[in-house]
Amino acid sequence: MTSIYSIMDKIVISEEQVKNILNKLLNEESSKVRREEFNRVQFKIEELQNSLNETLKEFRKLDDCIPNGLRGVCNSRVSGVSSGLQNAQKMLSQLKEKVKQHKKTMYSQNLEEKKK
Repeated sequence: MTSIYSIMDKIVISEEQVKNILNKLLNEESSKVRREEFNRVQFKIEELQNSLNETLKEFRKLDDCIPNGLRGVCNSRVSGVSSGLQNAQKMLSQLKEKVKQHKKTMYSQNLEEKKK
């Protein structure tokens, strides 16, 4: 007859086993994002940045053509829009960098795993 201790030894899950399973799950979830999908998102971010740059250029032209008589009425709104556009530029740059770093992390991890 099998002792209860030999059965318990077979049932116990080690911390290392849990880590291995979690790593497999995390890598599986991450690997669902293909390089083409990363590239598509990065391309769209670039397009949006270019459009935003053009919008800022046009906005500066608008700001330059506002006559002094309308400055009092428009100044706070113009400043608010300008600030919003500049913040959007910064946030897009941060997003672009985060996506780039995530892509780099994803694919460098996969290569390291394959080498092992």
